Amino acid sequence: MMAVETGQAVTTAIWTRLTTDGTLQAALGGSVSLYRVMAPQDPAMPYLVHRMSFRGAFHDTHTYLLDVWDYAETPTRVDSAIERIRQLLHEWRFTTAASEASGLLSWFSGGYIPTDAEQVWHYAMQYDVRLVAGQDITAIVT
Repeated sequence: MMAVETGQAVTTAIWTRLTTDGTLQAALGGSVSLYRVMAPQDPAMPYLVHRMSFRGAFHDTHTYLLDVWDYAETPTRVDSAIERIRQLLHEWRFTTAASEASGLLSWFSGGYIPTDAEQVWHYAMQYDVRLVAGQDITAIVT
């Protein structure tokens, strides 16, 4: 089973990549609000929520899930954010400081999710995460 530290390291590396990107910040109105697992009650929009799901052994393919939420007349801002997120994450290869491990994210699927609220846009996406290592990953340098 994958160590908790590895999951946290991968999730933190993705969080850093998304929240520090100037193009994604601009697409979302100036900053990237990214929450783990769920957003707080009534967060300012737009925002993102992400989570990692691990399967079985270390060398299995794991799943990274990311949702984009916005309140607007059109989905234009969400569409721009989705495009930039794909550029940042699809086929992104990361390594550790000692190069003892590496990983690869690959786009798997995505789509808009209907909501009950008018002008609330929700887009959910899924990435496959493949880790290659002889040990847990804890120091990702991208």
